[in-house]
Amino acid sequence: MKCFWFSLLLAYAGHATAADWTGTVSEIRVSTVSQAVLFKLSGKIGDRARCNEYNMYAIDLGTPGGESVFELIKYAYLNGLTVQANSLGTCAVYWKAEGVKDITLAR
Repeated sequence: MKCFWFSLLLAYAGHATAADWTGTVSEIRVSTVSQAVLFKLSGKIGDRARCNEYNMYAIDLGTPGGESVFELIKYAYLNGLTVQANSLGTCAVYWKAEGVKDITLAR
């Protein structure tokens, strides 16, 4: 099933619009006390991010797409791929880290 989602997200990559943040994954943080995974991209975060004091995006592993997004982030990190990320515009997933809406792997 993960291969299906991965293929679907890769197929969508060519149709992406301007992202809130683009770069390679430079940091991943996980915690045993939260279902949130935080990640940071190289490059500068866009102006659309609202509450992001940590300069990181947060993934909620408890949501339907959360694990798939995390798998893509790990894949991009290990392979040095460029990621385009878009924000939810809230910090509801993790305090002071922007909630991620979607990501796209780019070449």
